[in-house]
Amino acid sequence: MQLGEIIRGFSEEAPANEALLACNDIVLFAQVGEAAGRFEETVGEYASGAVRRFANLAVSEDWLGLMNVIERASDPGIDCLTYMVKWSLKQDETPPVPVHEGCTCGGNGGCS
Repeated sequence: MQLGEIIRGFSEEAPANEALLACNDIVLFAQVGEAAGRFEETVGEYASGAVRRFANLAVSEDWLGLMNVIERASDPGIDCLTYMVKWSLKQDETPPVPVHEGCTCGGNGGCS
């Protein structure tokens, strides 16, 4: 299945759930459900947002990793979706850099 076809179905909850279940990773399905709830989104909204975030924010190494996955994939659309969603979940787990009140360090520790 092509990734574009998968994403088009994300506007409805049932096709989004089916696409994520097709990834054959129940842990991933549960993580997406939990993240979607945390951000007050549906599973489809989170999954389509994950793809958009990957497209807009991934660095060269992330794209190289995706290309390696696609190269070996039996179902490139599903494997691409899995990779992008896992990438987005990882980004969402990373705590934001703390900003120190009253200084100009930007949270890097060099308070002035």
